[in-house]
Amino acid sequence: MKYTKISSVLIFALALFLPVFTSCDKDQSTNGTSGQVRLEITDGPSDDPDVKAVFITVAEVKIDGQVFDGFSGKKTIDLLTYQQGDVAALGLGELEAGSYSQISLVLDTQTDENGNSPGCYVQTLDNAKHSLSVLASHTVTASNNFVVEAGSTTELVLDFDLRKAIQYNNSGSEPYSFVGAADLQSAMRLVVKSESGNMQGTCQNSIILADKIVAYAYHKGAFDRNTEISASNGVAFKNAISSCAVGPNGEFNIAFLERGEYEIHFAAYQDDDQDGDLEFQGTLIVDGLIDLNSIMVSSTTELDLNIMVIGILP
Repeated sequence: MKYTKISSVLIFALALFLPVFTSCDKDQSTNGTSGQVRLEITDGPSDDPDVKAVFITVAEVKIDGQVFDGFSGKKTIDLLTYQQGDVAALGLGELEAGSYSQISLVLDTQTDENGNSPGCYVQTLDNAKHSLSVLASHTVTASNNFVVEAGSTTELVLDFDLRKAIQYNNSGSEPYSFVGAADLQSAMRLVVKSESGNMQGTCQNSIILADKIVAYAYHKGAFDRNTEISASNGVAFKNAISSCAVGPNGEFNIAFLERGEYEIHFAAYQDDDQDGDLEFQGTLIVDGLIDLNSIMVSSTTELDLNIMVIGILP
């Protein structure tokens, strides 16, 4: 009888404990099937010296066609303030663990996050706002395979290259507009932050007169000078993976390059006729301590390139 009594107590205690144990196990299982995604956005430079700011308004973010709940509400961003590795946050949210391949930004060209018009626009040095219209779909999509692992955070960066995304119009009511639908899609790339590196350094120039120098990064073997200096739809150096403007002290930083082999090229621009538009002067002939046509970039790369300008090729 004493043994029976003890057994009854144990059974009763286990009966109370099991639901709690089962519930905890279920919660752990649910949490174990998802991970977090942190999404950020950055920009490549605009070649137009008259441009002070470029604002885009993101109304919605989608990952593989599904709304990303980490993005909350409309957000208006001046992309020109996020260059050379600087980023703006787009959201942090949960996703089912698994493989994904696309991120889409749904733009609102009509109104910004405060309800003011326009939603996407170029602001010139005189503070005038010039509306940016989208010729076809208001959705810009970047593709690249990435994996969300359970219980971890995947950091992603969208590189929205304004140099490729915006064109100057010689006619029409607005001087600026987004490029056509196909070109607009190619103006944004998706990078897994942990799988990218930076190409940075100093471009020492004391012999070339230029209002602006831009550094362009290409996949090794992809640069064809005759093709790249010929503007297609108003965009030169169209096949560059990324670019950045060289700073006043020669500093440059081309950030978020995926692992691979690259080459780097520099171009000089000068406003010769004082009309506010930069004219292409030529590609720079440069010398460095390493082969600038074969630069390895890995996820841990923080290259410090010391480059000397020795001439210019018109």
